Amino acid sequence: MIHEWRTYRLKPGAANAYLTLLADEGLPLVTRYLPLMGYWLAETGMLNAIHHLWAYADWAEREKARTALAREEGWTAGFIPKAFPMVEAQENRFLQIRRSSPAYDAALAQRREVRPARLAGSQLLAGACAVLLTGTTHEAAVAEWLPLSGSDDRTVTLLGRDENPVPSSPLAAESHVILRPLAFSPL
Repeated sequence: MIHEWRTYRLKPGAANAYLTLLADEGLPLVTRYLPLMGYWLAETGMLNAIHHLWAYADWAEREKARTALAREEGWTAGFIPKAFPMVEAQENRFLQIRRSSPAYDAALAQRREVRPARLAGSQLLAGACAVLLTGTTHEAAVAEWLPLSGSDDRTVTLLGRDENPVPSSPLAAESHVILRPLAFSPL
């Protein structure tokens, strides 16, 4: 299995517009083809950053899914021209699962679910936040990955949602980023 962790740095002030466009227009298009595991907005660390996680059975499934999405006119002629002018940089990593949890396994089982567009007036972001740790493991991990490819070779750990994600004491992690999930995010 290949897990693809993407990070987009948006132009300052563009996060709400980008995420609204994604939830209202892009979500049903992208999830028709790509297997969504999670979608978050960074609250700490690099700001104006969105993180998303996709899980593929293998490279062939990823190639097939991304090729099909590239043929989707609503995506290429609709969403992309509106959304990508708001993006300043993109980073991509491929990861291998090292340890999972029941919450992660449930999201994995539903990763191919096509998500509908956000209903008018509904929440864009979830209340409780998750935490992304790099360079360490944690006993409360939702999932833990080893890097396979990308510019960062540190262990990646996702902690579950919490109403208060700020640690009570410093962690040994090289990086601790509070992530606010989008309302549609499985993790």
